[in-house]
Amino acid sequence: MEIGLLSVKNTLPFFENFGNLPTKLISESNINDIKDLDLFIIPGGSLIECNNLLNNEGFKNTISNFNGYVLGICSGFQLLANTIDIGRKSQIPILKKGLGLLDVNISPLICTDRVKFKIENNTVFNSKKINDDGGKKSETYNNKLYEGFHCHTYGHITIENSKVFTKSFVNKLNYKMLDKSNELISGAFDEKIYGTMIHDFLDNEDIKNSFLNNFKVKEDELEEILIKNQNLKSKFKKYRYDEKINPENNKKNTNTGKKGIILLGTGSESGKTFITTSIAGKLSKKGYKVFSAKIGPDVRDIVPSLYITNETMTKYNSIKIYDRGWSTIDEFKKYIESSDYDYYIIEGVMGAFTGCLNKVGYSSAEIAKLLNIPTYIISSCSKSGIEGSYIESLIYYSLLKDIGVDVKGIILNKIYNDRIVEKVKNISDKSDIKIIPIKKAKQNINIKNRGLMPEVEIDYDLFCNLALDLDIDIELLDMGINNKNIRIEDIEGYFKNPEDTSYIEEKLINLTLKLNYKSN
Repeated sequence: MEIGLLSVKNTLPFFENFGNLPTKLISESNINDIKDLDLFIIPGGSLIECNNLLNNEGFKNTISNFNGYVLGICSGFQLLANTIDIGRKSQIPILKKGLGLLDVNISPLICTDRVKFKIENNTVFNSKKINDDGGKKSETYNNKLYEGFHCHTYGHITIENSKVFTKSFVNKLNYKMLDKSNELISGAFDEKIYGTMIHDFLDNEDIKNSFLNNFKVKEDELEEILIKNQNLKSKFKKYRYDEKINPENNKKNTNTGKKGIILLGTGSESGKTFITTSIAGKLSKKGYKVFSAKIGPDVRDIVPSLYITNETMTKYNSIKIYDRGWSTIDEFKKYIESSDYDYYIIEGVMGAFTGCLNKVGYSSAEIAKLLNIPTYIISSCSKSGIEGSYIESLIYYSLLKDIGVDVKGIILNKIYNDRIVEKVKNISDKSDIKIIPIKKAKQNINIKNRGLMPEVEIDYDLFCNLALDLDIDIELLDMGINNKNIRIEDIEGYFKNPEDTSYIEEKLINLTLKLNYKSN
């Protein structure tokens, strides 16, 4: 049995494990091999935004004439659709034409939830051929619930003539928590063509086994498939842009301590995602094994980092703020202790203190305090200038220190005048505050360029290449994680009274009094 996995620019072939079934990668150089596959998997990515495959006549002809099974996931599903409206934050729809292999249309709907889902109708993924006294028959599991996750900006599915494939039960849509779990259509199929927005779909054992059973795959053949899959990962699951790097020769930290960094912003659009991607990419390029995580549930922001490092999305790539996210602080800390990554790069959500007066543990700053990992505050100079960004960052720096965050310095993003930066450095040297300046990217990463916004529309390959070109010296970053660990009891105690934000209130009062101090 041969199972192919698309691996071209702007796809994420290692974003999930696909049941450890893929035995062959399909790239631009061997597109004709699709015809010999039993199953062709089109993974997530930014396939619609970049247009690469939609403009590739060879690919379009090959897949249109393919007689085997096709499974498109997330962006792969979008590719199979009729039209995709990628006009989020646009006053009018921005329609892209898909391959039209599924009679569905897709429009904006944000979901980054871990979900339960079910399979509708009788398909090769939820039926098992069995023998009884009356001969062969098919047993279908329509009411069984499976697990997966969503990670999309465009996921509202309108089915025309295709059939419903999957339905997900979600608790959060378009950034808002729902009063109760909402059932929505998350996949469609037509004969041998399947599409779903659910990641980790094939990592459900019953789904994988049903598919294998329909192909009468026996144990010895399955073992051969798994060996091929492991060899494929060993060869290709590495830093995306340098084929010479072999995972077996990856660098390791010379000391036994873990290394990591938390990047907090003074607000949205400070450049957290771009800098996170840059640091992860530069470390991966050096041969280190890098784990990227997001504080809060919006894991879309770290997908560029996973794209460049070819790493897999797991439960631990999202750290909960209060009740929103995937893994608790305790679970994440245990994961750091047990996993074998060299560096852990963690991106905050919105401003460092956004949400701090809403509920306990509702801000990135509080999560940074409890994780006790070296932290840097990022401020963009594009709005208030270098001087304004510096002053703003000093207030954040002071308050982070006051609540117990292991804050190491300030990153001034998008600087434009070296002379002013030197003055800022000289001022900060008086108080031993480290200033790390970063010049503007070669191309502006802002809302005006839709192809560079993870929350709107993104071309992963363009975004990551620009991030790698960012002028940041990672050797200047202090990423040694303090061995002093915060006890689980203290973490649990911090969340004991979720409505009591008096701790942060007291710190803000102290800061206010300090700023408003007048001598007699």
